[in-house]
Order: sequence, then C-alpha cells, then structure tokens
Amino acid sequence: MQLRIDTEGVAFFCTKPPEPKVDFETGVVKADRDSGEHLWRTQLAAVDPTGGEIVQVTVAGEPHVAVGAPVQVTGLVAIPWTQGDRSGVAFRAERITATGSPVTGMAPAAGAKNNANPAGASGSAKPAA
Repeated sequence: MQLRIDTEGVAFFCTKPPEPKVDFETGVVKADRDSGEHLWRTQLAAVDPTGGEIVQVTVAGEPHVAVGAPVQVTGLVAIPWTQGDRSGVAFRAERITATGSPVTGMAPAAGAKNNANPAGASGSAKPAA
C-alpha cells in the first residue's frame, strides 16, 4: 500500500548528493519496474512550522540537485514495509526538482561526487567499485 503525502507547506532541501540505489546482494543498480530507469536515492530535509526531519527519497531517473538546494518533491508517497522482524517506511517520489541555487557556503564534502552537475558527471549510473 502506498500512502500519498500532502507536501503543501513543507519546504525541502537537498542534504546529500543523489546516489544510485544498489541491490546489496548483486551490486547492480536497481531499476524502476515500469520505466526501466535507474533508481536514485536522495537525502532531503523536510521542514514545516513544527520542525524538520531528514528523509531518504527514491526516484526513477537521476535528480540533478545539489547539496543545500531547495527542491520540489512531486508525487511523494510513504510505503510501509516489513521484512522478518524489521519494519519501516520507504519514501518514493515521481520527481525531485531543484527550485533554486544551493545555500551559500554549502558544498559536498571533500572527495564527494556532486551529481547535480551533469557536465561534470560521467553519465554512468554504475556504482564505484
């Protein structure tokens, strides 16, 4: 079951560069069942008048967003899951789009790849060995 999340009044900011979502057993980048596009995971801060939370959001296709950038999250859903004695909630969105420039002074940590720059990216969604 997927539960739609009302994001009206919530501001989102990218807090970690997007990374391919990799199958832990095979090491292969996971793909969307419908489109076949690679899945990407992005860490976002969700902030509203009551406070903020950090969430990992999965999206099909690479979101070109930079750390510190405000983003729009379209079609956000929560997907409750259970696996053995573990359970949690996964977040999935139709799209994550940058809506402005990163906050001044925000930059990826030294050595971190910034996937928000398509010109500097290799274009490959394969994980580094």
